[in-house]
Amino acid sequence: MAVAIFGIAFLATVVDVRGQQQLAGTGQPVTGGDPAALPQLVRVVERHGITWHFERPTRVGTFCNGDPWVLGPVAIVRIEPDCREVDGRVMHGSMIDPDPSAMVQGYDSCMFADKERERYRAELNVAWGLGPESPLTLASGTSLVSIESRQDVTQTPLVRTAAVLTCLAAVPAPDAFRPPYVQGDKQPRHRAADLQFDVLRRVKPTVDAAPIDVLATRFERLWLDHFKQWPVRYSHPLENMPDYGRDIAALIGSGMLALQYDVEPSRKRDLLIRLTQIGIDLHGALRGGCRWHGIGGHGHGRKLPILLAGLTLGNERMLAIGREFVSECRAPGDGDHYFGEDGQTFFVEQTSPGVWNWGLGGYTREHDGLPEWGFDHATSTKSDDSVWDANPYRRCCTANGWVGQCLAARMMGLQEIWNHPAFFAYMDRYMQVDHTDDWHRSWVGWHTSMWDAYRPNF
Repeated sequence: MAVAIFGIAFLATVVDVRGQQQLAGTGQPVTGGDPAALPQLVRVVERHGITWHFERPTRVGTFCNGDPWVLGPVAIVRIEPDCREVDGRVMHGSMIDPDPSAMVQGYDSCMFADKERERYRAELNVAWGLGPESPLTLASGTSLVSIESRQDVTQTPLVRTAAVLTCLAAVPAPDAFRPPYVQGDKQPRHRAADLQFDVLRRVKPTVDAAPIDVLATRFERLWLDHFKQWPVRYSHPLENMPDYGRDIAALIGSGMLALQYDVEPSRKRDLLIRLTQIGIDLHGALRGGCRWHGIGGHGHGRKLPILLAGLTLGNERMLAIGREFVSECRAPGDGDHYFGEDGQTFFVEQTSPGVWNWGLGGYTREHDGLPEWGFDHATSTKSDDSVWDANPYRRCCTANGWVGQCLAARMMGLQEIWNHPAFFAYMDRYMQVDHTDDWHRSWVGWHTSMWDAYRPNF
């Protein structure tokens, strides 16, 4: 049984005061009207493998993407899977309002494959020692993020699944988006009714393109992505999202291209809501201090979801990230890096009379103005190299994952708002080069066919 609200089947299950399992809904589609029609009085709520138990029946509902909210303050007496210690390792932890500017956490004492475990903070793990005699009081205006750890500490990522429970002071609109799970404002400020479908294109997908309904399922779960260094990949839940930057960018590209398909808006709704929610979360993390550093194959795919959310919700603050968070290199070892694609792409420039790119990478006058790529250009130009195949990451793990999102951004007219022309110019250069393997040109094959079919038009 599923309750369809705005085209999304709610997966958050609850247990009512009689102990009967139900879905968090009324059994009827809700498209507006009385917001009190949706919530139910329950003692247990489950989302994607995480279960929260309350001390007493509490009013619970769901946001438009299916994530649960609860009216607070609320006392939580158990979180499943239970946080426990195994061979000295603390597993299945929970955090309240994670700080996206910090590389410390309370989810798992071995989170970042740190043998010395210096980034784990026991005081941040609010699931430890939880029970009826020692409940967790969750205040209104907070988010509780809970994870299930994987058993083998050598596996990447180290998290199997994650979900978020948002505690509110008042019942939100029935089609409200969830506020970001990181620390900050928890007021639900956006609604599905605000989504502007007319900013999306309607182009015929190529014969090999992935179905939009299939792609929508890839974005249903929480994208836990709030650490600002490359070991963030260890925290990306296995069942929720890809762990590696190239794969994140490629999947985002698939979703963004599918939003441009020539299908009715009703078929785009699930995917648009889910990608917009990811954009809302990433925007909260960015404003809170998170960075997705472009180093090798890491840091990719985070900028476009924020711009999509800003575009479809008409939110100027989200759209402003292109001009407010500029990734650039000012001098060797002195640069800013906010998004991977921007931090790794640049135009070759003369940095002093007769010297290009500070004399690094072998660039000369003949390269002036060339759109180029560097392994870690924004902060470490020493890895720049004018020889195309000098660094294997140029082909294996960067631009081949950017094809879909670059084309989708062009389709939506986001180049100027993106505010990093080198990214778009380099992608044009990259796609015109002869590649020995198809996957070098594009990590996802059908992105190539969409590029070849539609890049001349956008």
